[in-house]
Amino acid sequence: MDQDKPREIRLALEAIPLGDKAEGKAGEDAVLFVRDADGVRAFQAKCPHLGAPLAKGEICGGRLYCPWHKAAFALADGSLEEPPALAALTRYPVRIEGGEAVATLTPEPAPTKRAGTAVGKVLIVGTGAAAAACVTTLRREGFSGAITMVGRELPPPYDRTKLSKQFLAKPTPPEKTLLEPDFTAAHHVERIEAEATRIEPAARSVTLADGRVLTGDALLIATGSRAVVPDFEGTDLAGVMTLRSLDDAVRLSDAAEHGKRVVVIGAGFIGLEAAAFLTKRGLSVTVLSREAVPFAKRFGEAVGTALKRYHAGNGVTFVTGQVARIAGNGSVEAVETEDGARLPADIVLIGAGAAPETAVVAGVEPDEHGGLPVGADLKLADGVWIAGDIAAFPERGSGLTARIEHWRLAQQHGTHAAQAILGATEAFSGVPFFWSNQGDKRLDYGGYAPDFDRLILQGDPEALDFIAYYVRENRAVAACSIGRNPAFTAFLHLLGEDRVPSPEAIEAGADLPALV
Repeated sequence: MDQDKPREIRLALEAIPLGDKAEGKAGEDAVLFVRDADGVRAFQAKCPHLGAPLAKGEICGGRLYCPWHKAAFALADGSLEEPPALAALTRYPVRIEGGEAVATLTPEPAPTKRAGTAVGKVLIVGTGAAAAACVTTLRREGFSGAITMVGRELPPPYDRTKLSKQFLAKPTPPEKTLLEPDFTAAHHVERIEAEATRIEPAARSVTLADGRVLTGDALLIATGSRAVVPDFEGTDLAGVMTLRSLDDAVRLSDAAEHGKRVVVIGAGFIGLEAAAFLTKRGLSVTVLSREAVPFAKRFGEAVGTALKRYHAGNGVTFVTGQVARIAGNGSVEAVETEDGARLPADIVLIGAGAAPETAVVAGVEPDEHGGLPVGADLKLADGVWIAGDIAAFPERGSGLTARIEHWRLAQQHGTHAAQAILGATEAFSGVPFFWSNQGDKRLDYGGYAPDFDRLILQGDPEALDFIAYYVRENRAVAACSIGRNPAFTAFLHLLGEDRVPSPEAIEAGADLPALV
């Protein structure tokens, strides 16, 4: 055998339908073949985000969507079009021999880009999803100037979405959450661990707690949110926790090694995700919520009831009520409710939502929801953009001003800001999307419908196999789904192109995948 000969993967052309894709394998190697009118191309077989098999993804228009978290890649060349992936697909040379496509496993070189911009230094306040996406986009587009990233968290940028999921199911090394082993070195970033105490948008300056003042030619403010801790008696007891940062997740996971009983206050996404995975770990978990049916306001009664039944079937106990106090002597012992119930606990996890960190931004008044108002360009001042949880921006699909706490949307904002720094002038038009691991079920939600006039429900919520469309002012502006990936992905794509069918057409059984 010729050891110097490049490895190859072959697949019969008839196994790659025109306008579709198929995975080819040779031993442990795999590639994704894509075939259309322009020929056959080959890319890496797994999504660069978390390794989802792209052969199970969906093709919509000229895009390939990851089946798990909806990262989108251009079919023409594998370039990245939507996060949560932060890198393009590796592409491999393909030739046709007889009736076979043959991919040579020597990656094609990525195109070299050089950004033309007068910006010499970019200053970023924050180290979360928006900040990381801004950095990777700048470097991917060829920006060679200085980038300084300021934040009070010690760890390098990490994937916050993992913290309330599998990370809690068993003891997990914190480094498993990192976006890259050494993000700052990989992207030539100056990382300053410090707290910003004042940001002056007009001067593009940031004052740190130690008195230093930093400036940049371009400034991205992406300060994110902090966990809300209600004013209960007993929140200072040992064993009372929030789950917002990697440090929080490590403390909670460590406590779960010794604790047996957990009370989760709040039945939101983080609360129910944590409840599901702590139950998998063998702890007894009680969820205390003011609402009898979680998510009923957001997803509708049928979906909320089905999710509650699913979690209860996996061992989570639900109690409806409000906290009177958290009781204990030094360490937490129980949560007491206003109606007199006492819920024993070794650990209390407060999942009461998050509040945007906007107080350090001078001269800008937050809106009624706590966000900083901006236009569709996300610009706060000349050379200054905001991104993520703190942004109150015009959401295109719904026509509403939105402040949205989604990991992927923060990445979209960060990507948009990077492109604007490099001279792009387009308005932000990304479609909001998030996923939630409800135990072993993945729930997808796309669009924006903080309220809705009615919903169109297809499938069987009780079997957790459904898609629900949310209608506002006679337009389907959002969808929620478990187990209906083709229809959901098509909806997400059509929403981005402003081509969603009318509610009447959807109710009549419109084939959304056929419309992309």
